[in-house]
Amino acid sequence: MNERVKTTLWLIGYTFLAGLMLAIFSMLTEIYKYLFSLLALYIGIRFFRRFESLGLRIAFFVLAVFFYLVITVVVQAVIYLRDNPPPAAL
Repeated sequence: MNERVKTTLWLIGYTFLAGLMLAIFSMLTEIYKYLFSLLALYIGIRFFRRFESLGLRIAFFVLAVFFYLVITVVVQAVIYLRDNPPPAAL
């Protein structure tokens, strides 16, 4: 596999996991929500150890925030549709 493709797949994987951990952190209210923030931090540390270029690090932050926002919007839309079902069609 091409090295650039492999790096891109690693970047997407790490950023999706970090965004998911941040989304879970923002949705929980119990004390164990801080476990997810620590997991997001750990994922970031692992990424920064693996890839040292500045461009990949900036892309990590941008994509992690993007995935955080997308996951949060999708989960909230599902919760809204679950709690407020659409009216029956005539």
